[in-house]
Amino acid sequence: MRGEIIATGTELITGQVAECNAQYAARRLHEASLPVQCITIVADDALMLREALARAVRRSQFVLITGGLGPTDDDLTVAAAAAELDLKLVQDAGVMHKIHRFLEKRGLPWEERYRRLALIPEGATVLDPGRGACGFSLKYGDTWLFFLPGIPQEMRALFNGVVLPALISLAGPREVLVQRRLRLFGLTETQVQQVVSGLAGLAQGVSWGFYPEFPEIHLTLTAKGENREELEAALDRLIGALSREVGEVLLGPEEGSLEELVGLRLRETKFTLAVAESCTGGLICHRLTNVPGASDYFLGGVVAYSNQAKVDLLQVMEETLAARGAVSQETAVAMASGVREAFHSDVGLAVTGIAGPTGGTPEKPVGTVYLGLALPWGVEAQHHLFHGSREQIKTLSAQTALNWLRRELQHAQGLSRH
Repeated sequence: MRGEIIATGTELITGQVAECNAQYAARRLHEASLPVQCITIVADDALMLREALARAVRRSQFVLITGGLGPTDDDLTVAAAAAELDLKLVQDAGVMHKIHRFLEKRGLPWEERYRRLALIPEGATVLDPGRGACGFSLKYGDTWLFFLPGIPQEMRALFNGVVLPALISLAGPREVLVQRRLRLFGLTETQVQQVVSGLAGLAQGVSWGFYPEFPEIHLTLTAKGENREELEAALDRLIGALSREVGEVLLGPEEGSLEELVGLRLRETKFTLAVAESCTGGLICHRLTNVPGASDYFLGGVVAYSNQAKVDLLQVMEETLAARGAVSQETAVAMASGVREAFHSDVGLAVTGIAGPTGGTPEKPVGTVYLGLALPWGVEAQHHLFHGSREQIKTLSAQTALNWLRRELQHAQGLSRH
């Protein structure tokens, strides 16, 4: 059972909005062994939409159409589909009732344009009528059509709750597909590919996909067969071998961000953390506090951008700054120790560097970054030379600092003072 996706919206083809609905649906369908053979993005143009729909129903067993179900003049999907399929538009009383209740609950006035939300092609089945932009499905010949809203949250709710289960049921028995996603940081894509090539003996029947997601490398492993338990066991063996080859470069599953992994390690060691940032301008603190419950272990941070701030807030010695400079091993160590003392935390993490594009020297070119890490048993520093734009250097600095902290905490399990 093969399908395709049509994403509508002039904002998509002009680049004003990134297309994410088709990407999300295609990945979920692939995981369910329901391959997508074509993705089409069209503008808010009735003729173009009709042409795309006509092609799709000739060659696919199912078609997902996203976007264009709203109440505005550029929401043309419903009318264009009805015209192409030679179906009358009818007003669904249940949808109309839900729209009125929705508006009343929020104290919004009725507008005549909302009537369009209740129009669906004759014979269609409404999907989730309680939303402002509903969806619907219908069968045309041998092809199932699913019309979904363009708002990503609404589209995903309908897709996961209704469409995907329906397609799985329609497809019937099929080949089992098991997939794992891994995240790596610290190796280039070429280096990862070399490691994978060395594991070819364990990878029979497994396909690999490399997806650079700066600053990480995402690796997808896919196995197909008849026995799910055997496929799971084969992937477990392969991932175990890969982990032994790359060590701590392997961060974990795609769902767990690096800052989440740091949070897990801090909880396990029962350590608290404070952060001092210069060139990253608060990026590390921002990432840490994106994790729910971070207040359990993250005490606070200081963005000491100027030399005077480093002296006043982090107790960096003026002599150190004069002799070694703000971007130096000595300053990074002093910043890490200073922020640990200021917040009375178990761990102090610091970063200072030159993000560019100006400020570099022959001795300290743009991309020079020093990290400091103060732990209960000592203080260390690392030197790095990153390349890229200012934003990329800041991202690499924050990522490397968090990853270093993760690795040190992993080694420190069992050494907690508590």
